[in-house]
Order: sequence, then C-alpha cells, then structure tokens
Amino acid sequence: MSQRSVSLPMYDFPEVHESTRLIVSAIVAALQGLGEDAVLDEPNSSMHAELMRYWRNDNTLLSQSCGLPFIEDLHRYVDVLGTPTWAGISDERGWYRTVIVVREALPAMSAAELEGMQPVISNPQSLSGWCSLGCVLAEVTTTPSFVKPYIAAERHTGSLQLLQDGKADFASIDPGTFQLLQRHRPSLTQGLRIIGRGPLVPATPIHLSKLRKASLGEMKTAMSEIFARENLRHAFAEIGMSGFAPMENDDYTMIGTLVQRAESVLPRR
Repeated sequence: MSQRSVSLPMYDFPEVHESTRLIVSAIVAALQGLGEDAVLDEPNSSMHAELMRYWRNDNTLLSQSCGLPFIEDLHRYVDVLGTPTWAGISDERGWYRTVIVVREALPAMSAAELEGMQPVISNPQSLSGWCSLGCVLAEVTTTPSFVKPYIAAERHTGSLQLLQDGKADFASIDPGTFQLLQRHRPSLTQGLRIIGRGPLVPATPIHLSKLRKASLGEMKTAMSEIFARENLRHAFAEIGMSGFAPMENDDYTMIGTLVQRAESVLPRR
C-alpha cells in the first residue's frame, strides 16, 4: 500500500489552516514512528459525499469525521481514537451540545416558539446540523408539520449564510465551529441569537483505519501527548481546542436513539 493520508478536515478553515497543518504534521510523525507510511493530506472537497468517499478509502489512515456517519457507515472502516476537547464548550470527556440559533429579527426565544419557521441543516447525516436540531424540536412537538421542511446547505457555514441572507430562520451549529467563526468570521454569526442547546453528545471523532500497523492504544497515547505539547499550544488555542479525550467506538452508539427521536419530527429525505 502506498503512502496513506492523515488529515483533520472538520475545522480546517483557511483562517486556521497553518495551525491545522502543524497539528497534522505532528500526528504524521507519530504514526511514522509506529511503523505507518503516513503523509499529511488535505481532502480535495468539503462536500459531505466526497468526504464520505475519502473516509472510507483504504488510503486514508487517520482523519476526523462526524459521529453520525461513524455509527451509520464508517464504523466498518475505522476505529475511534478520541476527540478534541474544546475550551469553554465540551466537558472533560469530550462531550458537548450544539447551539440552536435564530435570526435576531425574529421573535422566537425558545424552540417552542419556532412553529411555522424555516429550518436549515448542514446535511441529513450531520449529528450537529440535523440530528441535534431534530431532538430539540422533539422536545416541543410530535409532528413534522410544526416547522417548514428543512433546507440543506451542505456545511455549517452554508447554514449560517442562509440565515444571514434571510432565506432560513433557525439552525443547529456545531459549537466548536460556531466559536471559531465568531472569532474569525463574525459576519456569519452576528445578528443571530442562541435560543437553546442540543442534547449532550460525544464530539467529532478522530479515527484510525482498521487496516493499520499501529495499535489503538499506542495511537491514543500518542494523540494525548501531541495535544499536550507546549510547542503546539498556540495552534490548538487558535482553533479553540484544549486537549484530547480518548474514546471508544461504543461511546457513539447512543446516537442511534437520538436519530430515531429526530426522525419523528424532522424526517430525513
């Protein structure tokens, strides 16, 4: 097998790209030290379907995805190492809640006041963008007709842009992404009001291919050491990450129950 890709695409915005490269380079070096033929990579596309093909590919050694596609598909190809912790967002286990945002021009102050409004999701296989939003709606209604059929924007940045353009009314956004964009692209987050939080869920998993030489234990130890390095502190801080929480595949199985709840009021199509 040729050199195998290593990437962290979930929060690799241009504004923090150099910091992401520094972190990924350290992970590549650790994998090489464990006998893997690893190379720094950047996926060619941020579109969900393209990323799914990338994550499934045997040439992808280590990457980061979303918890929902992991339990529905990617668990056949990869094993979870853990997840970054987020300063001021996640708990010590690496679990967090999405932010539910609405345009400030609208009167809604809670999910119960979203009736008749237009939701936007990132994509229907997003734990933060679709599933968490559906779970919040399920707390206040039992019928899909409570809100308009969702618009799919592909990415969280797309959802926020539709809110800014007045083409959608509310959304659920990954909290790490929202914090990062508040700092680096305030034009996407201003004029929005946080009216709630999604269910507590394990954050975006970093995973290792099932086709590997390195053991999960060795790589979890290496990841914890990398995330604690003094010379990478600025890089992690620029993105908003504060540490690494080792996890198991089974930590994500609870998402299945959330999917059923979300489907009841915000059905995928």
